[in-house]
Amino acid sequence: MKNILSTVIVLSLAACGGTSSTSGGGTPTGPTTPTVPSTPVDNSFRGMLNNVRAANGAGPVAYDARLGAAAQGHADDMLANDYFSHTGLNGSSPGDRIRAQGYVWRTYGENIAKGQQTEEQVLEGWTNSPGHHANNINPAFEDFGLAKAGSGGNTYWVLVLATEQ
Repeated sequence: MKNILSTVIVLSLAACGGTSSTSGGGTPTGPTTPTVPSTPVDNSFRGMLNNVRAANGAGPVAYDARLGAAAQGHADDMLANDYFSHTGLNGSSPGDRIRAQGYVWRTYGENIAKGQQTEEQVLEGWTNSPGHHANNINPAFEDFGLAKAGSGGNTYWVLVLATEQ
């Protein structure tokens, strides 16, 4: 029988917003030879999240469509019903929503945020929040799903991280 890990649920509700900036690429080293990074930069959310995880000693996570569907359903519900909570209006927990998508979890965590406009901003907010960051870098997680619903200041984000049994 597999060991069941403690369920990780971060109940910090609001991730800090913020701005992010990036610096430009390289400078040409000669009249016709531009500097090219030796490794392509992955600016997808998965790439950015895995960079944060790697910098903190955790292995990479892979996108799982079932976790994405659980996250999207919760983001859509919070937007449609104007609330902000890890508990759904129907009383569901993140674990309930994950299992309803057919993902039989051993451990999971959920980060939620509101108001950030980009994936970079929401990840920065979660990285700057100790509880959310603990989820981001938890080495027990192997999969993730990310969702966004709404726009402007009424943008809801849900990140679900989990490991299946």
